[in-house]
Amino acid sequence: MNRYLLRSVLPAFAAVTGVWLLAMTVRPALAQQPTSEATTPEAAVVKVCAGCHGMQLVTDTPRDYDAWHDTVQKMIDRGARGTPDEFDLVMDYLFQNMTPIDVNHADAETLMAVLHTSQTVADAIVARRVSRPFKDLAELESAIKGLDKTTLDAKKRMIFFQ
Repeated sequence: MNRYLLRSVLPAFAAVTGVWLLAMTVRPALAQQPTSEATTPEAAVVKVCAGCHGMQLVTDTPRDYDAWHDTVQKMIDRGARGTPDEFDLVMDYLFQNMTPIDVNHADAETLMAVLHTSQTVADAIVARRVSRPFKDLAELESAIKGLDKTTLDAKKRMIFFQ
């Protein structure tokens, strides 16, 4: 009976031990391989966010900066993986592309980031709205030179005037 146990258990033990030894040999080598870090906001969003859900979820839910920060923190708490720099890039992307903006109340820095415009154009918006707030996107485009119409068209659902 002891021979039977040795003949049946020994091969299984050897197989398990072999797999364990292989894992212990390969694991350090895998840990030393560099991971490709995303270097653009778009790449960071795809790498960090798209692993768990579709990009439709991101693009369908514009939020202000604080709400995006809370959302990203919740994703980190749930296991989203990325470097601190990648999470900064994700926040940059969300702020610049998925954040609603009230043109009549946003500061110049926010106007620059969200409307993808220069300091000069942002200052012109701020100066003009002091005397008369903008009523709509058409008025903004006609009154302020230097705005990119393509950018405004792409963001028109997130641009409002109160």
